[in-house]
Formats: sequence, structure tokens, C-alpha cells
Amino acid sequence: MSVATDTYRYERKFLIEDIAPAEVEAGVRHNPALFYTEYPPRAVNNIYFDSADLRHYHRNVDGHHERVKARIRWYGPLFGQVLHPVLEIKRKQGLLGSKAAARLRPFILDKNISSADIQALARDRELPDGMKRELDGLEPMMLNRYQRKYFRSADRHLRLTLDFNLEFYRLHRRHNSFLARKTTRRMVVMELKYLDAASELVADVTNAFPFRMTRMSKYVFGIEVLQAT
Repeated sequence: MSVATDTYRYERKFLIEDIAPAEVEAGVRHNPALFYTEYPPRAVNNIYFDSADLRHYHRNVDGHHERVKARIRWYGPLFGQVLHPVLEIKRKQGLLGSKAAARLRPFILDKNISSADIQALARDRELPDGMKRELDGLEPMMLNRYQRKYFRSADRHLRLTLDFNLEFYRLHRRHNSFLARKTTRRMVVMELKYLDAASELVADVTNAFPFRMTRMSKYVFGIEVLQAT
């Protein structure tokens, strides 16, 4: 099984609240960095893994310099047959992030799926040992979905994504009706990704946006809104 690994790059996520996605996109397109559409928009789906005591969640909330995120990701429809799922292990050191990814076998996401089914999928015997070790002691915790738009600055140094229409679903160990859902509408998550050479450009770019931004983790946000319901 082949594994793709990203080199380390800077990743900054921002939460933009009480503004419609179209208004945020207008701000992106009028930014002096001259962002243009790089890829067609698409729906992104993720199943996040964590320990029973939410070790990954707490390391993020507590501001640890080194953090790990494990998830299964696919694009397109949320339910039904998932043809191209990918297991991703993301590592963060401060603002620096890298990702190892490996394809998984297809599966069907419906009310009959259990956490045990998802765990078996993520522990495919063909996965590299290193990725298997990252999953030790972890179980599926949350399913989320959002719409994503992709942009690139005119100088191609900055990649920007906008995520909106976020949905969060609680995952249960035995069966999943996917009825415990939390949705957000007037909320957009913007992410900037760039290499070290472009670091000096980021402050000018973010300061030029006509809206207030705060740091954000979709996984942490999802866990907290589901705990509150």
C-alpha cells in the first residue's frame, strides 16, 4: 500500500462568524493577494478518531506544541457507498503541519455501521505499521461534513480554503442513526497554507480582510457543540 506524506508547511485556521459565506468569498476575491479559484468546490467528509478520554481533543485545547489528528476523509456524498476513503494522520508542531495518507478499502456509511466496523476499516492489515501504531487506543468519535472552496494567491505562494455549511454527527459504539446532528450556517472556517518563504506575507494578507477572525479547530468545535446537545 502506498503512503503519501506532505512536507511540513504552515497552516493557520480562522473562524469567521455571523457573516454569510458569499460575503466572506467576496472579501477573499478583493484581497490584494488577488486570490483566484484553484479547484472546483466540493463536499468534504471526515470521521475523526480519539481516545475514550479525548486525548487529542485535550492536547489541542491545552495548547500543546505537538498535536496529532487521525481521520478518514472522503469527498462527495456523505451517506451510501464510499469508494475512495483515505486514512490521514496529521501532525502539528505549532503552526507547522504535515500529513501521511493511505487509501482504504471502500465501505458503506449508513445506520448499520458501528464503531467496530469503522475501526476495522482503519486498521487494514496492509497499512504501514507506523500508521497502525498511531491508531492504537483510538476509536471513532465524530463525523463531520462541510462544503469547501479552493483559492490560490496570484503569486501562488498562498493556498486558501473556505469551509461552510458545517455539520457534526455524534458516533456511537454499537449503532449510528446519525440523528444527533449539529449544523452551522453563518459560520465560515478559512485556512491558509504556505511554506516558510511566504511567512512574511501572511500578516498583510489577513489584515486586509474586512472581517474579524479567531483561531479555530473544526474537531474541537465539533466535540464541544455535540457535548452541549
